[in-house]
Amino acid sequence: MHLAVRAFRCCKSSISLELKQILISSGLKCLILDGDLLRKGINSNLGFSEADRFENIRRAAELAKIFLEEGYWVIVAMITPMEAMRENNRQILQNQYVEVFVNTPLEICMERDPKGLYQKVKQLEIQHFTGIDSPFEIPKHAHLTVETAYLSIEESAKLIFNQVIEN
Repeated sequence: MHLAVRAFRCCKSSISLELKQILISSGLKCLILDGDLLRKGINSNLGFSEADRFENIRRAAELAKIFLEEGYWVIVAMITPMEAMRENNRQILQNQYVEVFVNTPLEICMERDPKGLYQKVKQLEIQHFTGIDSPFEIPKHAHLTVETAYLSIEESAKLIFNQVIEN
């Protein structure tokens, strides 16, 4: 099974780490493909144009497919801003694709801002930032929406485990 955690730049990595611990505690092999880390390595040659974003997401889905075939539970913690990107994931991963929309209001992301990215956007150091000057289409086909304005990291991970993985 593929678990795709989709969010603005807020909570996705923390929820993924917590969920990974729950899966491992349940005796399952699990790994996280984190978008930030992929951009530092295998996707370091990609920018933030729409074509590069699409390729970034496609590569993550292809990597997930490889690990799924080896029996891993794969958590892909990436912003997938456009429905066409999510549809491509569905085609690559088919029935192993589970989409979880980690819905964090932009205002909360700006308040939390653990990496200081919104400050860099304000100072015009970062452009093409999802939700600010780059579009984000709300998922239409998510298996689950997690409202992080009301749930802690731990509650969010448990909800995903209970609603998606146990079912």
